[in-house]
Amino acid sequence: MISVALLTLTACSSSDDDGGKKDDVLTIEKLAGLWVADYAQSATEDGKTWTRVVEDFLFRADGTGYWEIYLLDANKLVGTDGNRDNDLTHYTISGNTVTITLDNSIIDCTLTYADGKLTDPEGTVYQKATTEQQALVEQLYNEWQGMNSGEEDDDSTVKTDVNDSYTDEPARAPKR
Repeated sequence: MISVALLTLTACSSSDDDGGKKDDVLTIEKLAGLWVADYAQSATEDGKTWTRVVEDFLFRADGTGYWEIYLLDANKLVGTDGNRDNDLTHYTISGNTVTITLDNSIIDCTLTYADGKLTDPEGTVYQKATTEQQALVEQLYNEWQGMNSGEEDDDSTVKTDVNDSYTDEPARAPKR
């Protein structure tokens, strides 16, 4: 009976001594902000080839945010798969798990928090963005906006919706 009591005390004392694990408890204050994963991945899809991926999640304190994926060939943006204009999210925290729901779909994503990092089920690791990473994400977003300001038919010409048939403004009226 004494050995059972000692075993119980040992088990309790080891669980009471969390070895600093209180710092690993996820709170909204720890989660709020931009989280980034920047990794090598080579793939081709729809005529676009990339060698690098920059993914980010923004978590706001009010439970909303967004998700973005930027596809790069070295340092050149070649495409996106989600962005802050299209993939708004809501999230909840339960223990050290963040469940993210994309507002425009039925897709849920789960991230696990440990050691100051977030990890998705595939093993992608996100860290709180550094100043440099924040600047990179903003640069990529601005490049994406520029790429989508018109329609592209090839890499040399960008078409916009403006043409000579618009006559609502004198500057765009057809010349005779």
